[in-house]
Formats: sequence, C-alpha cells, structure tokens
Amino acid sequence: MSLVMLTLVAPMALKEDLVAAMLAHGPTAQAGFVAREVEGCGDRVAYDSSIERVRGHRLAVEIVVTAPEHDIRSLLDALRAGMAGRDVTWRIAAVTAAGTL
Repeated sequence: MSLVMLTLVAPMALKEDLVAAMLAHGPTAQAGFVAREVEGCGDRVAYDSSIERVRGHRLAVEIVVTAPEHDIRSLLDALRAGMAGRDVTWRIAAVTAAGTL
C-alpha cells in the first residue's frame, strides 16, 4: 500500500461541492482532509473577475488528502464525473513518511 498526497485547487465557489463529494467518497471521508482558502498568483491563473485581475491574485480553495493511491485514484474518477470542465486542478505526490508526533 503506497501512500500519496492529493492536492486539489479550485475556484472558491466550488468549495462546498468538492467537500460534499469528498465526504461522500468513503475512503476519503475516513482518511480526513484539509480544506483552506488560498490565493492563486501568476501568469497561468484564470481570474474569475476583473477585480481579481487588478488585485493580481485569485481566491481559491486548496484541499489536501493523504491516502492509499488506489483510494486517491478512485476519488479522482468520482470527481471527474461531476467536476469536469469546472477548473479543478490536481496533483499527486508520493508520501515517503507520515505520522503523529
């Protein structure tokens, strides 16, 4: 069982939908996850409004979950079914160690 960390970044307007979808996915709900407000900056940011363009950053939600890779792949499949085309970006990174202090 290889642990991976999935990071999702999406428009803030999708936060509730994403959280609900992740809680509906049993393994993700069991693993738990973190959702927080972040600011996207840079040339590749898709601004939602003129105000964001002037400010130079876009408000977004970042969600991070660590779980076995097969559970993360299953979650991505479920999210693709309901979130395709809604500007949700993702990345998966290997977790070499994790624990509680």
